[in-house]
Amino acid sequence: MRKLVVTACLSLAVAGLFTQLSSAAFTGSLAAPSNGITADALHNYFSVSPGPDVQPGTSTAVASGNVDGLSIDLGTVPSARTFSNVFRITNVSSATRTATLNLSSVPQVASAVFASSGSTSVALPAGASTTLAVTTSTTVAGRGVGTFRLGLSGTSWLYRDYSFHVDEAPEAPGAPTGVQKPAGRIDLSWGASTTTTNLAGYDIYRASGGGAYTKLTATPQLALTYSDTATVDGTAYTYKINAVSSGTPVLSSLDSTTVTVTADATPPGQAISITLTNGGGNGGVYVNSGNSSSISIAVALPAGSLTTDVVQLTATLGGTVTTTRAGSAGAGTVNFNGINVSGLGDGGLTLSVISTDLAGNVSSVRTVTVTKDTTAPGAPTAAYTDNNNTADVVSGTAEANASISVTKTAPAPTAGYSTSANGAGAYSVAVAIENGKPNTPISVTYTVTATDAAGNTSSASTLSFNDTH
Repeated sequence: MRKLVVTACLSLAVAGLFTQLSSAAFTGSLAAPSNGITADALHNYFSVSPGPDVQPGTSTAVASGNVDGLSIDLGTVPSARTFSNVFRITNVSSATRTATLNLSSVPQVASAVFASSGSTSVALPAGASTTLAVTTSTTVAGRGVGTFRLGLSGTSWLYRDYSFHVDEAPEAPGAPTGVQKPAGRIDLSWGASTTTTNLAGYDIYRASGGGAYTKLTATPQLALTYSDTATVDGTAYTYKINAVSSGTPVLSSLDSTTVTVTADATPPGQAISITLTNGGGNGGVYVNSGNSSSISIAVALPAGSLTTDVVQLTATLGGTVTTTRAGSAGAGTVNFNGINVSGLGDGGLTLSVISTDLAGNVSSVRTVTVTKDTTAPGAPTAAYTDNNNTADVVSGTAEANASISVTKTAPAPTAGYSTSANGAGAYSVAVAIENGKPNTPISVTYTVTATDAAGNTSSASTLSFNDTH
């Protein structure tokens, strides 16, 4: 049986070499029907039409074409935003269909979703439609070029790829602040842009007097601070900051808010005078043991002084004590009270005053020197001379040129007497007449102190004597 089949096949093959076979040879008909092939396509399920979203600052639609050939170009986006109606997709089939989307290689886009579902797939009943919503990134700047794929869920081959383009500028930096500094310098600072990828840095712009802005930075800087030293004293400057992208093209953010600062290169005027107002001793010009823990200084300031100025008083003598007060409104006097210089040495105490304005400009210094002497004289020596029917005498030695105070404490009534030691320290002073007798002496008591020129007073020497004359 196997042999017969092979023979028959061979016979047919040989016959085919000499005969042109037609379809009729197999169908038994002289005419063969045509064969039809149905090709499926995405447009059999969805239609796509551009939405009303336009490129920022223009009237150009961000999408063009249809489901078979669509391109999406968001243009230059100066700040992250959502394009909520890039295109509309409609189910044109007779059954519910699920559309899918995928955007690749565009980190400048934070999300691309169907508006009605908020995701990358949406089930659309027959005739239903939704829109594409695209949100650009707040952290990634620069040019983004990629492929947007729209497909039919459940198939791996029913899709279309569309071109996608966006130029995303960095986000604007935070609001700048400006601070006056010495010599007219103005220091700026601002908050960082939220853009962290493809950020080249920041450009600083300045305007004055209502004029146009001029860029101060030759290239973008990464720092969040800038010092403007090319200023004119008394001129008000307005600043704004832009964040700038790296790569090509270079994209600049929206302007930051502005800040206006006036350059100040003028220092306050020098203090007119410095006066010790609670001095002790001769002439009331000494710092002594009685006031050294709480001296009072009056500083006279010139016209042009401001209450925003800081007036600094420094006392120097083997160390320093510094204190500050607010300045006066124009010419006036600032009082420094309760200054403790007891920890400084004795000698020439230097008092110096400077004024500093808000910008940090410092006046020239005004200086005076006062004598600080807190060392009291030693207790004086004292002797009593008993005279008959005339004033008795107290005499002795003390610090040269010291003021001598002699006080009778007995017998009553008390009485006081004073004199001065000479250059050699000797003193003598007539005191009360006491007429005692040998058999009935009178007990007399005196205390004696010495006070130096600075007003320091010695400890008391006590002199007790029996008056017999």
